[in-house]
Amino acid sequence: MIKKGNDLRIGFHSIESIINHNPHKIKKIFLPSNRDDLRLNELISLIDKNDLKYEFSSKVKQEPEAIIANDPELNFKDFKDYLNSNLVNQPLILILDNVIDPRNLGACIRCAAVAGADAMIINKHQCAPINAIAHKVSAGGVEVIKLFHVTNLVNCLKFLSEKNVNIYGLSEHASESYHESDFVSSTAIIMGAEESGIREKTLERCDYKINLSSNKLFKSFNVSVATGIILSEANRQRLNK
Repeated sequence: MIKKGNDLRIGFHSIESIINHNPHKIKKIFLPSNRDDLRLNELISLIDKNDLKYEFSSKVKQEPEAIIANDPELNFKDFKDYLNSNLVNQPLILILDNVIDPRNLGACIRCAAVAGADAMIINKHQCAPINAIAHKVSAGGVEVIKLFHVTNLVNCLKFLSEKNVNIYGLSEHASESYHESDFVSSTAIIMGAEESGIREKTLERCDYKINLSSNKLFKSFNVSVATGIILSEANRQRLNK
């Protein structure tokens, strides 16, 4: 590994996504010196096409690594500006309330990107950081979805209600199934912590509490799997409206 920290990105998918969407962020790319194959040569062609700096390194084992310049973190004010700008009609928003594993965070970001979510809101001080691990697991999703960090999630939910966004909270204890939900209109979907789910004060702000499973013996999915299921359903409804 070349360098540790939030300015490190690892993996073909992650680095290719940065090059394709935000090449200005890349300071330098380090390639494994023990590889000479099609996968690596395709990346080198992409690097050369974008006139970026790179070098081979024996310290990099199998996957490329890149040092990047991080963009400023988007906050609640940025989110309000985004929603007030009417850049998106009937937004689909994913909210993470206390997801503490960076791998789950990265997987949720990847799900949001694949499903075409318009934005993600992360509970800043109670959630995993978007570090190199989260970036790698997101497979480049961080580069294609708007990510907002908020310090007071309840205030954010109040704002969403004022903007007529329907707020759905996933809970294994809810009686209503997600199949009965309408995700076509402006929608925010909240996913909770891996062990404890959505916090009670967050659930109180939800317009609807829904579940994913009717299995009485084993109800809960991994948070990233649950995110993929619910966002896929929202995307299906929107495509078929």
